Amino acid sequence: MKNFLAQQGKITLILTALCALIYIAQQLGFEDDIMYLMHYPAYEEQDSEAWRYISHTLVHLSNLHILFNLSWFFIFGGMIERTFGSVKLLMLYVVASAITGYVQNYVSGPAFFGLSGVVYAVLGYVFIRDKLNHHLFDLPEGFFTMLLVGIALGFVSPLFGVEMGNAAHISGLVVGLIWGFIDSKLRKNSLE
Repeated sequence: MKNFLAQQGKITLILTALCALIYIAQQLGFEDDIMYLMHYPAYEEQDSEAWRYISHTLVHLSNLHILFNLSWFFIFGGMIERTFGSVKLLMLYVVASAITGYVQNYVSGPAFFGLSGVVYAVLGYVFIRDKLNHHLFDLPEGFFTMLLVGIALGFVSPLFGVEMGNAAHISGLVVGLIWGFIDSKLRKNSLE
Protein backbone atom coordinates (compact mmCIF):
# COMPACT_ATOMS: atom_id res chain seq x y z
CA MET A 1 0.00 0.00 0.00
CA LYS A 2 2.85 2.37 0.84
CA ASN A 3 4.39 1.79 -2.62
CA PHE A 4 1.02 2.34 -4.28
CA LEU A 5 0.51 5.69 -2.53
CA ALA A 6 4.11 6.71 -3.22
CA GLN A 7 3.43 6.31 -6.95
CA GLN A 8 0.57 8.81 -6.82
CA GLY A 9 1.17 12.49 -7.37
CA LYS A 10 0.82 15.06 -4.62
CA ILE A 11 -2.19 16.84 -6.13
CA THR A 12 -4.05 13.55 -6.60
CA LEU A 13 -3.38 12.60 -2.98
CA ILE A 14 -4.15 16.06 -1.56
CA LEU A 15 -7.48 16.45 -3.38
CA THR A 16 -8.50 12.88 -2.54
CA ALA A 17 -7.60 13.39 1.13
CA LEU A 18 -9.42 16.74 1.28
CA CYS A 19 -12.61 15.20 -0.12
CA ALA A 20 -12.36 12.28 2.33
CA LEU A 21 -11.67 14.50 5.37
CA ILE A 22 -14.51 16.86 4.48
CA TYR A 23 -16.87 13.91 4.05
CA ILE A 24 -15.84 12.52 7.44
CA ALA A 25 -16.46 15.95 9.01
CA GLN A 26 -19.92 15.97 7.41
CA GLN A 27 -20.67 12.59 9.00
CA LEU A 28 -19.50 13.90 12.39
CA GLY A 29 -22.17 16.60 12.42
CA PHE A 30 -20.57 19.50 10.56
CA GLU A 31 -22.55 19.07 7.34
CA ASP A 32 -24.55 22.32 7.59
CA ASP A 33 -21.44 24.41 8.30
CA ILE A 34 -19.49 22.74 5.49
CA MET A 35 -22.28 23.19 2.96
CA TYR A 36 -22.70 26.84 3.93
CA LEU A 37 -18.97 27.56 3.64
CA MET A 38 -18.32 25.59 0.46
CA HIS A 39 -21.38 25.91 -1.78
CA TYR A 40 -21.23 27.68 -5.12
CA PRO A 41 -22.02 31.43 -4.75
CA ALA A 42 -25.76 31.70 -4.17
CA TYR A 43 -26.00 35.34 -3.14
CA GLU A 44 -24.50 38.48 -4.63
CA GLU A 45 -22.29 39.10 -1.59
CA GLN A 46 -20.71 35.65 -2.13
CA ASP A 47 -19.63 36.40 -5.69
CA SER A 48 -16.32 37.85 -4.45
CA GLU A 49 -15.57 34.78 -2.29
CA ALA A 50 -13.28 33.15 -4.85
CA TRP A 51 -12.93 29.79 -3.07
CA ARG A 52 -16.61 29.05 -3.70
CA TYR A 53 -15.94 28.60 -7.41
CA ILE A 54 -13.93 25.45 -6.65
CA SER A 55 -14.77 24.39 -3.06
CA HIS A 56 -18.09 22.85 -4.10
CA THR A 57 -16.09 20.07 -5.74
CA LEU A 58 -14.70 18.90 -2.39
CA VAL A 59 -18.11 18.15 -0.80
CA HIS A 60 -20.01 14.92 -1.46
CA LEU A 61 -23.56 13.96 -0.59
CA SER A 62 -23.47 10.17 -0.10
CA ASN A 63 -21.18 7.18 0.27
CA LEU A 64 -21.67 6.20 -3.39
CA HIS A 65 -21.14 9.78 -4.55
CA ILE A 66 -17.72 10.06 -2.92
CA LEU A 67 -16.73 6.47 -3.74
CA PHE A 68 -17.37 6.82 -7.47
CA ASN A 69 -15.85 10.29 -7.78
CA LEU A 70 -12.70 9.56 -5.80
CA SER A 71 -12.13 6.19 -7.47
CA TRP A 72 -12.21 7.71 -10.97
CA PHE A 73 -10.26 10.81 -9.93
CA PHE A 74 -7.59 8.79 -8.12
CA ILE A 75 -7.03 6.51 -11.10
CA PHE A 76 -7.28 8.94 -14.01
CA GLY A 77 -6.21 12.13 -12.27
CA GLY A 78 -3.21 10.12 -11.11
CA MET A 79 -2.48 9.15 -14.73
CA ILE A 80 -2.45 12.80 -15.76
CA GLU A 81 -0.25 13.84 -12.86
CA ARG A 82 2.28 11.02 -13.33
CA THR A 83 2.49 11.66 -17.08
CA PHE A 84 2.24 15.45 -17.33
CA GLY A 85 3.00 16.70 -13.82
CA SER A 86 1.27 18.24 -10.83
CA VAL A 87 0.82 21.67 -12.40
CA LYS A 88 -1.16 20.20 -15.31
CA LEU A 89 -3.55 18.34 -13.01
CA LEU A 90 -3.95 21.33 -10.68
CA MET A 91 -4.69 23.65 -13.62
CA LEU A 92 -7.23 21.18 -15.05
CA TYR A 93 -8.85 20.86 -11.61
CA VAL A 94 -9.18 24.62 -11.07
CA VAL A 95 -10.40 25.42 -14.59
CA ALA A 96 -12.82 22.47 -14.72
CA SER A 97 -14.15 23.32 -11.24
CA ALA A 98 -14.88 26.89 -12.25
CA ILE A 99 -16.39 26.09 -15.66
CA THR A 100 -18.50 23.12 -14.59
CA GLY A 101 -19.72 25.03 -11.54
CA TYR A 102 -20.70 28.00 -13.67
CA VAL A 103 -22.56 25.80 -16.18
CA GLN A 104 -24.33 23.73 -13.51
CA ASN A 105 -25.33 26.90 -11.63
CA TYR A 106 -26.67 28.43 -14.85
CA VAL A 107 -28.79 25.34 -15.54
CA SER A 108 -30.04 24.43 -12.07
CA GLY A 109 -28.97 27.03 -9.50
CA PRO A 110 -26.29 26.74 -6.80
CA ALA A 111 -27.53 23.60 -5.01
CA PHE A 112 -24.89 21.13 -6.23
CA PHE A 113 -21.76 19.52 -4.85
CA GLY A 114 -19.17 16.97 -5.88
CA LEU A 115 -16.11 16.31 -7.97
CA SER A 116 -17.93 14.70 -10.91
CA GLY A 117 -17.60 17.65 -13.31
CA VAL A 118 -13.84 17.56 -12.72
CA VAL A 119 -13.86 13.76 -13.02
CA TYR A 120 -15.47 14.02 -16.46
CA ALA A 121 -12.87 16.64 -17.45
CA VAL A 122 -10.10 14.27 -16.34
CA LEU A 123 -11.70 11.36 -18.22
CA GLY A 124 -12.16 13.45 -21.37
CA TYR A 125 -8.55 14.66 -21.19
CA VAL A 126 -7.18 11.13 -20.75
CA PHE A 127 -9.38 9.77 -23.55
CA ILE A 128 -8.43 12.35 -26.19
CA ARG A 129 -4.73 12.29 -25.29
CA ASP A 130 -4.78 8.51 -25.58
CA LYS A 131 -6.49 8.62 -28.98
CA LEU A 132 -4.31 11.36 -30.47
CA ASN A 133 -1.00 10.23 -28.98
CA HIS A 134 -0.78 6.57 -30.00
CA HIS A 135 -2.43 4.96 -26.97
CA LEU A 136 -0.45 6.99 -24.46
CA PHE A 137 -2.49 5.56 -21.56
CA ASP A 138 -3.42 2.23 -23.20
CA LEU A 139 -7.11 2.69 -22.44
CA PRO A 140 -9.44 -0.23 -23.12
CA GLU A 141 -11.70 -0.30 -26.17
CA GLY A 142 -15.07 1.14 -25.33
CA PHE A 143 -13.73 3.73 -22.87
CA PHE A 144 -15.51 6.63 -24.58
CA THR A 145 -18.70 4.58 -24.84
CA MET A 146 -18.51 4.11 -21.07
CA LEU A 147 -18.28 7.91 -20.66
CA LEU A 148 -21.36 8.44 -22.83
CA VAL A 149 -23.30 5.72 -21.00
CA GLY A 150 -22.42 7.43 -17.71
CA ILE A 151 -23.77 10.72 -19.01
CA ALA A 152 -26.92 9.04 -20.37
CA LEU A 153 -27.55 7.39 -17.00
CA GLY A 154 -27.49 10.85 -15.46
CA PHE A 155 -30.52 11.79 -17.52
CA VAL A 156 -32.55 8.74 -16.52
CA SER A 157 -31.44 8.75 -12.87
CA PRO A 158 -34.29 11.08 -11.74
CA LEU A 159 -36.68 8.24 -12.62
CA PHE A 160 -35.04 6.35 -9.73
CA GLY A 161 -34.98 9.30 -7.34
CA VAL A 162 -31.34 10.22 -7.96
CA GLU A 163 -30.49 13.74 -9.11
CA MET A 164 -27.19 14.29 -10.91
CA GLY A 165 -25.32 17.33 -12.14
CA ASN A 166 -25.72 16.55 -15.83
CA ALA A 167 -24.65 20.03 -16.92
CA ALA A 168 -21.46 19.68 -14.87
CA HIS A 169 -20.80 16.23 -16.33
CA ILE A 170 -21.24 17.32 -19.94
CA SER A 171 -19.33 20.59 -19.56
CA GLY A 172 -16.54 18.74 -17.73
CA LEU A 173 -16.24 16.22 -20.53
CA VAL A 174 -16.11 19.05 -23.10
CA VAL A 175 -13.43 20.90 -21.07
CA GLY A 176 -11.31 17.75 -20.88
CA LEU A 177 -11.71 16.90 -24.56
CA ILE A 178 -10.85 20.43 -25.72
CA TRP A 179 -7.89 20.78 -23.36
CA GLY A 180 -6.55 17.36 -24.29
CA PHE A 181 -6.96 18.11 -27.99
CA ILE A 182 -5.09 21.41 -27.67
CA ASP A 183 -2.30 19.82 -25.62
CA SER A 184 -1.98 16.98 -28.16
CA LYS A 185 -1.71 19.42 -31.05
CA LEU A 186 0.82 21.58 -29.17
CA ARG A 187 2.90 18.48 -28.43
CA LYS A 188 2.73 17.37 -32.07
CA ASN A 189 3.74 20.84 -33.32
CA SER A 190 6.65 21.05 -30.87
CA LEU A 191 7.96 17.69 -32.10
CA GLU A 192 7.90 18.73 -35.76
